Amino acid sequence: MTNELEVGLPPLQASRKAVWDYYRIEFLPSGYPGRRHDGELQAHPIYGPYVISDYVAQYRKTKDPVFLEAACKVADAAIGQMTAVKAGLVFMYDQAKTNVSSKKGVFYSGLTQSRYIEVLSKLMTLPGTERFSEPLHAVLASLTIPIKDGGVARWTRNGGLVIEEYPGAMPDLTLNGWTTATCIVMDFAKRNDDEQAREVFEKSVRGLEELVPLYDVPELANSRYRLTGPATFKLSAEDSDLEVFDCRIVIPGSGTYPANMEGDPAGKVLHGGPLAIRYGEAHTIAVSLSRLSWPDSNRLTMWIRSTQDGRLKLAIGEGAYDPLARAPRAKTYRDLQTVEVHKGWNIIDVEIPWRDAELIAYPTNFGKKITGRQFNQYHFIHIDTLGKIVAETGSEVLRQYHQKWEQYPTQWADIAEYQDERLMLDRFDAKKHK
Repeated sequence: MTNELEVGLPPLQASRKAVWDYYRIEFLPSGYPGRRHDGELQAHPIYGPYVISDYVAQYRKTKDPVFLEAACKVADAAIGQMTAVKAGLVFMYDQAKTNVSSKKGVFYSGLTQSRYIEVLSKLMTLPGTERFSEPLHAVLASLTIPIKDGGVARWTRNGGLVIEEYPGAMPDLTLNGWTTATCIVMDFAKRNDDEQAREVFEKSVRGLEELVPLYDVPELANSRYRLTGPATFKLSAEDSDLEVFDCRIVIPGSGTYPANMEGDPAGKVLHGGPLAIRYGEAHTIAVSLSRLSWPDSNRLTMWIRSTQDGRLKLAIGEGAYDPLARAPRAKTYRDLQTVEVHKGWNIIDVEIPWRDAELIAYPTNFGKKITGRQFNQYHFIHIDTLGKIVAETGSEVLRQYHQKWEQYPTQWADIAEYQDERLMLDRFDAKKHK
């Protein structure tokens, strides 16, 4: 199908040729799948589970040992690509080297790690695969390594676990990655009566029970994709020239985060030095805010130098929900506060009320286009994964939101924001949309 024969592997399933072509899969000499970047073939962390699953499926169908050997070879190659972090084993993303992710830096993904748990546990149901037990449990352990130690785990106030799909200094809390990883760990724990997996699962459920209300958007009959998102602020100088030297976001209960950290949009403004705002001028900056602190407000703190006594006027960008967008687009600005500044150094601290930032944690959109129509993929993932967790745990908190979210799509036809002929307001059904 690609170059698998060159590295001693049997053919991948021809029925999935479009998938392999889409991902541009090419095998390294070790047998691990990757793709080329700037002409160099690089291992892609998530490609291993795809290929292992393919060979396991072919083995189960044909009972031909060549496919089991192939699955084991790719699994061995994947483990060989992994890095030990604390008690865990992780497949790192390195954007600078491989460009396989839009996120900068070196990190690993809780969702990708869970995919390895899924395929290795399936592989271990087959003969001669006992050697994968230890690395599988090391991959499982990686889900509980704290962010501060280079991991993907955050902890809620009630001791619950959050599995970050995209870890970073500031909380991200992408819901579909978290719930999908939780379901995979749940399935592994059930099939194998695995105490380690059961403990991870129960802690994750505890975290979901605490935070799931923050993802609910009843006014749009929708759920939020994540709890963190971008906000745009307009800064205007009155009666003085100003220079912004530093900008930070305070998320109560979580921490204080430099808004000019690597990867934050405000860093593009402040990276080359202080932002100069002349008298009568206005400049915009973008920062990340998080709904994790709700009902407490985030705060914007800035270090400013003023040439004389004057004022700094702050306004926040406003935009309506757009089912085809990934984040709110600032079309107008609402005044937040006008602050007196004095000649010299000033520390400005501004509260950001949630009435002005409700769309920061953006609702799921209709960004997936299939057969010419736009579908909402992630709200239905939220429904399905919560449903599996509720069926296993009987959690009344999660049941409440599963039932609400399951009914939400029936309301979409009556909500103004979804009145667009490009949108398909039903769940995507591959059989109906061939």
